[in-house]
Amino acid sequence: MSITLTKEKITATVKIITEYGGTGIFKCVQCGACSAVCPSIKAGFPVLCRLLIKKLLIGQLEEIIEEPSSWACQACCRCSEVCPQGVKPQEVVFAFRRFQANELAISTASTTSLIDLHATGHAAHTTTYRELRAGVGLPEQPPTTVSDAKGLQEVQTILENCLMGELGFY
Repeated sequence: MSITLTKEKITATVKIITEYGGTGIFKCVQCGACSAVCPSIKAGFPVLCRLLIKKLLIGQLEEIIEEPSSWACQACCRCSEVCPQGVKPQEVVFAFRRFQANELAISTASTTSLIDLHATGHAAHTTTYRELRAGVGLPEQPPTTVSDAKGLQEVQTILENCLMGELGFY
């Protein structure tokens, strides 16, 4: 399969990503520092950070619209912390994710995380977290929405009143 690259396609792709918040995309020099620290890449999701930015900069928006890797980003911001150019790769990933959500190209693997986020305030929720936390000497309940009903209600209100709420996951 061949991919046709045109200046118009590249310009349109970069415009979309910058409008969705990935404004640092032009600063990327493809050094790979972001990819070297990304836990989701280490877990096997290849189209994040450097590779995602590369594909966007060459206008491959339609070719990767259903790529599930963007939904694996846990927003740890390690990529943005180590970027020597100030690209803020996490913001580019989330801009791409916003584009995917707007086009209803949401990975089925991410729907469980979205439902968990609404139900508990955490996208990566596990039923064994209490035992894991106790095992390392932490209180069983984290000081987050798990133990803060008002905070959880705020998260749910935000989710229900944004574009994601219109998708009917919760």
